[in-house]
Amino acid sequence: MDALLAWQRFLKPLSVKSDVDRDIAFYATFESYFESLSAVVKLYDKVRNFMTKKPYSLEKFKLNFENSTLLDGWDVNKETDNTAILLEKNGLFYLGIMDKKHNRVFKNTPESQDDSSYRKINYKLLPGANKMLPKVFFSNSRIDEFAPSSDIISNYKKGTHKKGEIFDLEHCHKLIDFFKSSIQKHEDWKNFEFKFSDTASYKDLSGFYREVEQQGYKITYKNISQSYIDTLVSEGKLYLFQIYNKDFSPYSKGTPNMHTLYWRALFDEKNLADVVYKLNGQAEVFYRKKSIIYSDEVMQKGHHAKELVGKFDYPIIKDRRFAFDKFQFHVPITLNFKAQGYTNLNAIVNEMIASGKEDIKIIGIDRGERHLLYLSLIDAQGKIVEQYTLNQIINSYNGKDHVINYHEKLAKKEDERAKARVNWGTVENIKELKEGYMSHVIHRIATLMVEHRAIVVLEDLNFGFKRGRFKVEKQVYQKFEKMLIDKLNYLVDKKKSPNELGGVLNALQLTNKFESFEKMGKQNGFLFYVPAWNTSKIDPVTGFVNLFDTRYASVEKSKEFFGKFKSIRYNSEKDYYEFEIDNYTQFNPKAEGTRQNWTICTYGDRVLTYRNSEKLNQWDNKTVQLTDGFKTLLNGQADNLKEYIVAQNDKAFFEKLLGLFRLTLQMRNSITGTDIDYLVSPVVDENGVFYDSRVCDDTLPKDADANGAYNIARKGLMVVKKIKEAQDIKKPDLKITNKEWLQFAQR
Repeated sequence: MDALLAWQRFLKPLSVKSDVDRDIAFYATFESYFESLSAVVKLYDKVRNFMTKKPYSLEKFKLNFENSTLLDGWDVNKETDNTAILLEKNGLFYLGIMDKKHNRVFKNTPESQDDSSYRKINYKLLPGANKMLPKVFFSNSRIDEFAPSSDIISNYKKGTHKKGEIFDLEHCHKLIDFFKSSIQKHEDWKNFEFKFSDTASYKDLSGFYREVEQQGYKITYKNISQSYIDTLVSEGKLYLFQIYNKDFSPYSKGTPNMHTLYWRALFDEKNLADVVYKLNGQAEVFYRKKSIIYSDEVMQKGHHAKELVGKFDYPIIKDRRFAFDKFQFHVPITLNFKAQGYTNLNAIVNEMIASGKEDIKIIGIDRGERHLLYLSLIDAQGKIVEQYTLNQIINSYNGKDHVINYHEKLAKKEDERAKARVNWGTVENIKELKEGYMSHVIHRIATLMVEHRAIVVLEDLNFGFKRGRFKVEKQVYQKFEKMLIDKLNYLVDKKKSPNELGGVLNALQLTNKFESFEKMGKQNGFLFYVPAWNTSKIDPVTGFVNLFDTRYASVEKSKEFFGKFKSIRYNSEKDYYEFEIDNYTQFNPKAEGTRQNWTICTYGDRVLTYRNSEKLNQWDNKTVQLTDGFKTLLNGQADNLKEYIVAQNDKAFFEKLLGLFRLTLQMRNSITGTDIDYLVSPVVDENGVFYDSRVCDDTLPKDADANGAYNIARKGLMVVKKIKEAQDIKKPDLKITNKEWLQFAQR
C-alpha cells in the first residue's frame, strides 16, 4: 500500500455521525419574496401579538406559528401536521410555512410544466427500522396483508432472531426474507428501491436493519407553479421565506462557507445517489429584533460612502445583520450518514504510525509571549521543515495577498481592556476578533496536516499551565483546542471538488468527537498532548537547561554553591569565564540520569530586566556584557578563581556574583517595547559553537517562541517512538517524564 492509499485508508470518516453534528443556521428574509404586502403585515402582526403577551426582554425568541409540532419533520406524510415545506428555484431555496387552517394546500397539487415553477422538495424517511418494521408488519391491523407464516410469528415471539443463548441464524434469515418481501408490498417503502445484500451474508439482524436505514432516505422533486405559490402567499395561506446567507446574495464573492456547502450538498444528485448528508427534522425558526439603529442616510449610502464611492453599487453597512429585524432558520443535518459509529480512532492512528508506511511529520504549536501562536513543522529526523509565527494571517484572493495582523489588533483591544469591562460592545468585539483569528489559524493547521501527512502536538494544559505575559490566555487557548478538534473531526476543504479526498462528499476524520478535556487524555486521533516543561528555555542543540538555584541565601551557602564546581577559570583565548561541572545532580536532583558534565561560559551579552528607581520604579531593561561584569567583580583575577571566590566573605560580593551567574544562565532575552527577543546558550555544542537565535540559520529555532514550538514538536517525536515500541498498540504509554525529555534532548 503506497503512502497516499494508506492516508486514505486511515483518514476516511469512520465515526462522525450524529443528528446534531451540524446545526445549520440561515437568515430567512421577507425582502422582495412576497407578492403581496398584506402577507407581510399579517406575519408581522403575529409576531407583535406574540411579543405583547409578555414583557419580553430577549432579542431573539422562537416562533411556532400556532403549531406545537412546527418543523418537527419533513416527511411528505407529516406535512399537514408539521405545516412546513421546502422549495427550490434557480438554485435558491425557500421555506414555506402553511397557515394551520390551510395545512392541506399541497395535497394532490397538480404537477406543473412551467419553466418558472418552484420545485417542491418531497422528503421520505424510514426511521428506526428495528422498531418500525416489526411494528408495521406484525401489527394486528395489517397482519393479514403481509401474512407472516406461523413459524415466523412463533419464532419472532420466542426471540430466536436476537443475539443470545437461543439465537438461531436460520430463523433470523427467514425473518429477514419476510421483511424484504413485505417492504416490496408497502405503499411507501417500496418506493425507496432497496438493494439488499444476499440474505445468507447477514450474521445477525443488525446488518439488515443498517441497510434499511442507510437506504430508507429519499428526496424527490415535484414542480409547483409559481402562480399557485403566489396565490397562497397573497391569500395568507402560506408564509414564504428565502433561506438566505451571504453566499446566496447576487453580490457574493469568494468561496461559499461550510454551511452553504453542507446545505447544497443535501440536494446534490451525487449526494442523493450515495447519501453522505441527511436532512433532519426538529428545525426551528427564531425572530430577532434589530439591535442597531442607523440613520436613514447611513442605511441608504452605507458607512464610509465617500471613501468607497465607485467601488460598490450597493451600500456597505457596518454590522448589517444587526441593523434589520431577522427571522433565523436553524436546521440540523447528519454528516457522514452511513457511518457505523466506529469510535476507536486512536488505535487506527497508532496502527498507521507503528506500521511505518507513512513518513510522519510533526507540527508543534506553542502559545508564546511575543507571538499569539507559533508553529514548527519537523520531519521524522527532527529537522525543521517550516517555522513561522501565526501573528499574521495571509489570505489570497484574485491573485493578491491580504495580510491581517491579529497580534496588533488584539494588542490594541487589550489596551482598551479597562473600557471593555464596562462596555459590553467592546467585550463582544474582542470575543469576535479572537474567534475570527482562531478560525483562520485552524484552517492553516488543518491544511498543513493534510499537505504534509502530519500529526499535531500541543502543550498539555493539565500538566501545569504556563502562566506569564501571554496574549492567548488559558480560556481562549482551550477554546482554540476545542475548535481545532471539532474542525479535524470532520475536515472538508471548500476548494476541493466534492468527491476528491477531503472534498465535501469525501471528508477526512482526524480526531474523535470532543467530549471533554478530562476524558481526552494524551491523544485524540492525530492530535497529541505533551508536557510543556522546559520547551522554550532549553538549548535546542545541546539540550542544556538551567537547573541551578541562584538565589542568594547566605555567604556560607554561596561558598558551598561555588565550591561544587569542578573548576572556575578564565579562558584568555576566548575571553570568557568557564564554570565547569562534572556532577550536575549535586546542584539539583532533577538532573539525575541526564548529562552531568557541562561547562557554563560567560559568552556574549544578556538583557537585565529590573525596577528602575530613576523611572518611578517602573520595569526597565539594560544590556549586560557578561565577561566585563565578571572581570570587574573579580578584580581581573585570572588564576585559582574557585579558591579566590570561596575565600570571599562579603555578602555584596556573592549577591553580585550570583546575579551575574544567573544572567549567564538566562537564555531568553527580551527588551520591552522592542522587537528584541533572542535566545543564547551558555554552553558550546560539539563544534564549539554557542546557539544564538540572532545568527543561526533556518535549521534552528529563530527565537524563544519558535524554540518552544520546535521542542513541543520534538516531544511529538518521542510520542511517535513510544507508539512504535508499544506492546499494546491500543493503549501505548504516552507519558513523557522530565528525565526522559532531557535524555532525548541531550542525546
